[in-house]
Parts: sequence; structure tokens; C-alpha cells
Amino acid sequence: MVPLWFRERPLQRGEIQKRHPETLRATPESPPTRSRVIMPSFPSYDQALTTILSAVAAVPAESVPVRQSLGRILAADLPVPRPMPDLPRSAVDGFAFRGAGQGPRRVIAEVRAGFLPEKRLQEGEAVAIMTGAVVPEGADRVAMVEHCRQEGQTVYPPAGTRRNDFINPAGSEAPAGAVFAHAGTRIGAGTYPALFCAGIARLPVRRPVRLGLLVSGDEVREVEDGPAPGMVFNTNRYVLEAVCGLLGVEIARAAAVDDDEAATRRHLAAMQADCDIVVTSGGVSKGRYDHLGAILRGQGYRLLIPGTCVKPGRPLHVARATGGGGLVMAMPGYPAALLTNTFLYLVPALKKMAGWRDAATRWLPVTLADPQRGRPGKMYLNRVTLRQEEGRWQAHDPGSQMSSHFLDFARCDGLLRMPTDAPDSGADGDGAFTLPVGSRALALHFGLDLS
Repeated sequence: MVPLWFRERPLQRGEIQKRHPETLRATPESPPTRSRVIMPSFPSYDQALTTILSAVAAVPAESVPVRQSLGRILAADLPVPRPMPDLPRSAVDGFAFRGAGQGPRRVIAEVRAGFLPEKRLQEGEAVAIMTGAVVPEGADRVAMVEHCRQEGQTVYPPAGTRRNDFINPAGSEAPAGAVFAHAGTRIGAGTYPALFCAGIARLPVRRPVRLGLLVSGDEVREVEDGPAPGMVFNTNRYVLEAVCGLLGVEIARAAAVDDDEAATRRHLAAMQADCDIVVTSGGVSKGRYDHLGAILRGQGYRLLIPGTCVKPGRPLHVARATGGGGLVMAMPGYPAALLTNTFLYLVPALKKMAGWRDAATRWLPVTLADPQRGRPGKMYLNRVTLRQEEGRWQAHDPGSQMSSHFLDFARCDGLLRMPTDAPDSGADGDGAFTLPVGSRALALHFGLDLS
């Protein structure tokens, strides 16, 4: 199936001779004719994201003990196994009794939390009861201890008590079988203790997504090795380690490879066989040593995305081996481009694979606190610092927007989605356009998108 962004157009004679000489006939009786071939055109952000999400599915589920479930994604709706609470319980420290009125009640017993009442309460009787204790049969209300007057073994309730005052009836929080956590919920600081409260000992969760990470380039070195002339640190590895750690994704295999085609093929094949998804960094352009792009465009792979209309990060390649295996997302080597592609495409894909209930990117409406520049025809993602001011998100410019610069990410926490068309005010002299202060736009927040 040909993706939607591939377009068919006629090639002129010179193009045919250069690209498809087999279509030309040399005989006078059959002169060369114009041929129609399918030529790639880069997809938009929305088209590329739709293609990627269509190519991945949730990983299998597994059953784990509740103490190992923190941060995992529920694989099925979770019902409470019994009513909550299981028996009527007192909401306060006080006295449980039957009927209205301020007449005296004889205190016949005390009921503490964790103990069951020993007898049914009769008219004119009361029990001293503690918060969380089971209300005895026959009692239909509880009065707070500070509102009662006690003389020895006799208690005088306050006036105006009503049936079920300060009693939490059985099942009032949730009846047995009620779903309290839905499939796709990430078990966090709220859900985790609720599991214990409901008495859940084991539960079904998605197993961790297994990711393969391949960083290519002769110039890449680890930060522990220290700087060297002409070398760069393996920033992209650390970007992806951070994102995977926050999403609960397991980096099952990781490798750094020099600009060597045979070694790149070996690592790629091994990772595809063992991982749910493979992410690569570098080597996707058209240079002499850009082997990853050439591999994915060649035999043995089905290229799903040959690049995008998004900057930074346009050379993104997405492919799948014809023999099966994990999806390959090959990203450019500039860390700014890789980080942009990570949040635009990889994070939603990992969320879907991990079984998140909502894998979509959360685009926030923002107001520009500084002017922002873009160009028609491509969707530019400008780095911004997002702050809430007077109840609205404000987008501030942290500095440079160059793809080769990365240190500004230390001062930003989001990406601003620039429009692909120039506003009514028109373009600048160099073809770019500027959105003025006060303009409205959309932005993604790194922290919100990883939660």
C-alpha cells in the first residue's frame, strides 16, 4: 500500500533518462514516451504520526505482585473484589445507638477498629465506638463523643441526630465488582496505595516495552572518556535513556557503532530480533557515510516514512524489515532534532505500545511572550520556556533555535508548534514570517507529556 503522501507525477524526458533508462526505447518506430512513476513527497506531522501509531500495537500483558506494579500500565479494568467498606463503619469516635432523642442510653460495650461487635444493640443501649470500627447491628446512628454527655455507664446523645449520621454504610464507597481503575491507567502515587486499600494482591499489567538503541558516528564518545578534538559526546543516548526511564520503557539493547555499513547492519538485525522497537541516531541523510538511511531505503526493508515536513528533525526514517521484527525509527544525529522527533513521534508510539489509555500528545494553548519566527511549507518546532501567568500558559524564547545548538534546552521545557502557512501579515524579506507577541499558538510541555 502506498502511503497518502506519495504522489504520482509525470517525469520529463531528461528525468526518465537519468533515473529510469529502461523505460526508453531506442527504435525510431517507438520513440521515448513520458512515464509515470511514484515519487516520494514528505508527510506532514499529522500524517507521519498516524502512520507510526498504525504500525505499533500494545505489548503483551503479564501478572505481577502489587508491590512490583508501581509505574506499570494496567492491562485490564480492575474491579474491587468486595464492597468498600465491607461492613458499616463509624466515621468518628463517639457512641453508636438506636433512635432519636436525648434520653439516656446505657453503655454496654466498647467497639474498637479491628474487632467485631459481640451482640446486637437494643433500644435504650449504646456502645462506645472508635473511628473505623464496625457499627453493631441494631444501631442506626453515631454521635461524636464531644457532642455527648456521659455519666458513668450512661450517655446522653445530643438533640437532632438523624438515621445513618456518621455511619459509612457497606459498599458506600464502591460495591463489589465496581471498576476503580481502568485499563491503560499508569499506576502512580494515587493508584498504587488504592490497590492495597482494595486488597489487590496481583494484577495484570503490560510488560515493559523493550527498546533497542543504536547510536552511529565515528565522532561519538562517552562523557566519561572526556573531551577530544573533533569529537562529540553521546548526548542522544542520554536523551533517550531519560525519556525511556520516565516512561518505564526498558532499553534492552544499546550500542554505539562507527560509520561502518556492515557493523550497522549486524547491530540493527540483532536489535530488531530482540526488541519491540529500535531507535537509531545519526546516519539518515544522503552523505557518503550515512549508512542507516541507505539500509532502510534498500532491499529487505519497507520504508514507511522517508522524511517529514518538520524542522528540526526532517530526515526521520521509519521502516520495518520485510522479514518481521521491531519497528525502526531512524533519527538525525543533531541532539535538538532527535529530541524533537522523540517528543513528536517516539513518545506517543511508546505510550501506545505500553498500553497507555491516552497516547496522544497534549498540545497546550499558549500566548507568545516573545516573537517567534517560522517558514511556510514546513512545521517548525521552536523551543520555548512555558510559564503559567494569570491562569494562562505563556511561551518565552530561551535563545537560539539552531538545530546544531542544544544548551538552550537547559532553559526550556517545551516545543512551540509554528503554523505551516504565513499569517495574514505576510512573510519577511527572506521568506520567513514572525508571529508577534500576544499571538496564540500550541505547545507541548516535556513534563506533562511524560506523565
